[in-house]
Amino acid sequence: MSAAHSIPITIADTLIDLASPLSADELGITQRLGPFFGRPDNPLAHVALRWQESIEPPIPSGDVIYDAGVVWRMHRATVPGVGEVYEAALHHQSDSRSALVKAVLRANPSWDDLTLTERRSGPSWGSLLAISAGELILRAAIVLTGGLMFHASGLDDNGQGVLFLGHSGAGKSTQAGLWRQEPGVLVMNEDRMAVRADEQGARCYGTPWGGTAGHVLNHAAPLAGIVVIEQGPENGIEPILPAAAASLLTARAYLPYWDPALMRRALGNVNAMLSKVPVYRLRCRPEPAVIPLVRSLYRTPAP
Repeated sequence: MSAAHSIPITIADTLIDLASPLSADELGITQRLGPFFGRPDNPLAHVALRWQESIEPPIPSGDVIYDAGVVWRMHRATVPGVGEVYEAALHHQSDSRSALVKAVLRANPSWDDLTLTERRSGPSWGSLLAISAGELILRAAIVLTGGLMFHASGLDDNGQGVLFLGHSGAGKSTQAGLWRQEPGVLVMNEDRMAVRADEQGARCYGTPWGGTAGHVLNHAAPLAGIVVIEQGPENGIEPILPAAAASLLTARAYLPYWDPALMRRALGNVNAMLSKVPVYRLRCRPEPAVIPLVRSLYRTPAP
């Protein structure tokens, strides 16, 4: 089948130029990725992605170099006429609970020339581009333009971006719910946020993957601060020195462990972010009193 459809998808200033014989609706990606459809004038990263159908379940080539469990495994292979490639075997769980390969995502080392091979299965089928494949593409591609994706919630407080990091259950979604009631606040995402640093500062971006809440917003804001949340009996906030903050950020970032060169870039991106954005530890109760406490970090008090 020829690539009859050209579907531009832009997430965190990363343009994924999708060529597919199926439309976005036929691929089943419109509901999740639709708010991110579009082609910006000057994207910071450009990825060419071809979708192709396989009659049989796709099979990755090469050796396994990283195993992310039941979601995906990364292979590395040398393809004649192409050279070294990465092939991510994307899985799903069958009724027997054994992991089956549902799609194979092939990428060149710079993650800007990709092919997603999938087998359609049943009327409710949907491309993994809307979930695990799309997320993996962004996680790798954004590293090469100064960025990272974090397990975090994020919001725009009247033009000031705030990122809340924390382990599951720490209170990221609770904070999003509290802040959502404030005038001028836009909650961008409650589970996956992208951040990119440059010479001017840093920006945070909403992504299509919002966790169980499913709240996503295609929006970006200058990042004023990163807040690491911990539950506590009293509300209090304190700065974290960059040396200590680095390990907290990397523990909550989605890092390209399968590629040493990409890992070096990713860790360099963490250091760049820490040179541009302050990081704080917030110990708090789940109550609205936390909002003015956080705002005191970046808002100038009224005279």
